[in-house]
Amino acid sequence: MSDVGGPAIWDAEEEISTGRVRRYAEVSGDTNAIHLDPAAAHAAGLSAPVAHGLLIVGIVLRHADDWARANDATITGCDTRFVRPVYLADRPVTLHVAGHLADPGHIAAEVWTLDADGVRHRAIIRPIRISYRSGRD
Repeated sequence: MSDVGGPAIWDAEEEISTGRVRRYAEVSGDTNAIHLDPAAAHAAGLSAPVAHGLLIVGIVLRHADDWARANDATITGCDTRFVRPVYLADRPVTLHVAGHLADPGHIAAEVWTLDADGVRHRAIIRPIRISYRSGRD
């Protein structure tokens, strides 16, 4: 189910775990304690550590890049706004990531969490507008 319409070009689930966030912190250099330490997250007013926003965007862009490569296209940009954090829990948080052709040269991608029963729960970001250029242009 999509809020952005247009033909679906990918529909996937991704797990965000504490381990994945730690690995991202190591490779990105963003070791801000709110991503790794429950006490630091609480001190910052958060109920638990949160996943990096750019980790979430990177996951979406990987799916977009897979689609672009398979369709002789190149990703040229993206724009979004975060609407709520992905709080880390004892078990991985499941994200649903979907992309749709919005219009020529643009993909609209959505990310939301799924509850334990796999039911759509909460949007994480407003739809990401991803620009692409066709190799045939």
